[in-house]
Amino acid sequence: MNKILNSIKLYTAADIIEAQLVQKLLASEGITTSLKNENLQSGVGELPFVEMWPELWLLNLRDLDRARQVLNEFVNRNVASDWVCTICNERNPGSFEICWMCAETSTDDEDNLTA
Repeated sequence: MNKILNSIKLYTAADIIEAQLVQKLLASEGITTSLKNENLQSGVGELPFVEMWPELWLLNLRDLDRARQVLNEFVNRNVASDWVCTICNERNPGSFEICWMCAETSTDDEDNLTA
């Protein structure tokens, strides 16, 4: 049977980096996908932006339940909370390990570990 008839659009990513990250995450679970629209980013301004979003297509429908579970875990993952520097009181994104204003290291209030 034709692969196109056996595939299903699984995920639409915000950008190519997210699409490749999710594709590798799925591959680490043995789930095969095809990435479409990965080269359309250069069409910005000429094509509708929603037509350029990278898409992951599941190639084996038998993997659908597991793929949805992996995607659900990815989408609902815990992300680090913003934190306030103890030296200058500046708010910093949770992904920052040091204060962007004064370069003080973040500490986790619960266990005093560096973020």
